[in-house]
Amino acid sequence: MKRFETISFRTRRIIGLSITAIAIAIVMSIHQSIEERLGRASYFSGFSLFGALVALILIGIRRRLPMLPLGSVSTWTQIHLYTGIFAAVIYFVHVPAMIAGGVFECGLSIVFLLVTASGFYGLYASRMLPRRLTAVGGEFRYDQVPWHRNQIATAASGLLRSDHESAATEVLRGFYAKYLRPFFESSPGLTYVAVPTGSRRRRLLAGLKELDRYLEEDTRSTSGQFAALVRRRDDLDYHYALQFRLRIWVVVHSVFSVVLFAAAMVHGVLALRFTF
Repeated sequence: MKRFETISFRTRRIIGLSITAIAIAIVMSIHQSIEERLGRASYFSGFSLFGALVALILIGIRRRLPMLPLGSVSTWTQIHLYTGIFAAVIYFVHVPAMIAGGVFECGLSIVFLLVTASGFYGLYASRMLPRRLTAVGGEFRYDQVPWHRNQIATAASGLLRSDHESAATEVLRGFYAKYLRPFFESSPGLTYVAVPTGSRRRRLLAGLKELDRYLEEDTRSTSGQFAALVRRRDDLDYHYALQFRLRIWVVVHSVFSVVLFAAAMVHGVLALRFTF
């Protein structure tokens, strides 16, 4: 296992795909041979698929126990990926149509396709989202996001606490009350979490820029501090949205995987029962 971990990523990918292709070819060859002899080929492909599901469950459990001296999490993630590809191909060998007929079998097919789709999304998310996070300023732990959010809101509310009152201060205070306070004191909505964009940030920064003509030197400095806090809060919300997406994916993929495994066991038992 350690020797495998020292191989370059490109080489590991070639080896993994090659082994997966060979395993698929062997299963398909045996499946075709059984069909030609008028045997129960669906049993062979079905139990091959079930074996892959068992392996995926066990590998998933191993990935969540990094303290075990059984190789790196990265290696087991790669094994999980190639086993998932194997299972997806064998599914279409076992079920020639996209979705099987029958109420129970149809539901089982839908759950399998959901698990497969969520698995490939997880592959994309685990590769792309960390890069997008590192491209944004700041490092925020998910469990500390509410604390950072409160700190930013507190800092923003304290910027206008001054004995100096002027028309410019009132203008800035009005803008804060109408636009900035709701932004700083509320959590990002579901729309932003689903598709985080910079539209809020650009709109607020443009509004502060428009105020410059009405501000004096000291209030213009305060406006600049507001702009810095808007950028920091937007970066925080962006980190929160992407990290939340990763956590939700783990929950959804795990739950559907357990449902799929349980339903596959029932399906196997029923198939054997109607055979004997």
